Amino acid sequence: MQYNVARNGQAVTVALQGQLNFAANDTFAVLLRDLDGVGKAKVVFDLSALSHIDSVGLGLLYIAQEELDRAGASMSLARPQSGVKRLLELTEAGDTFEITA
Repeated sequence: MQYNVARNGQAVTVALQGQLNFAANDTFAVLLRDLDGVGKAKVVFDLSALSHIDSVGLGLLYIAQEELDRAGASMSLARPQSGVKRLLELTEAGDTFEITA
């Protein structure tokens, strides 16, 4: 997994690329450290370039949600594609995350 963080005032966009799975665990931990101190920002995870996510990857998104909630930030998921979108639907992730097309 690769990522890019773009900040624009109180808006933070995190563009994820590649596969979000167990192998991405260490990289995702670095990403969470990069997001430390975002305050009350609105953090959007752009999933448009994410080719695959598994249960571990979904768990990483839940961890991000918990950490951002504690920091007072909000989090949403945007533009999931085919397989990623399907996993989010099957796991009813929309009950926890705001997901936008």
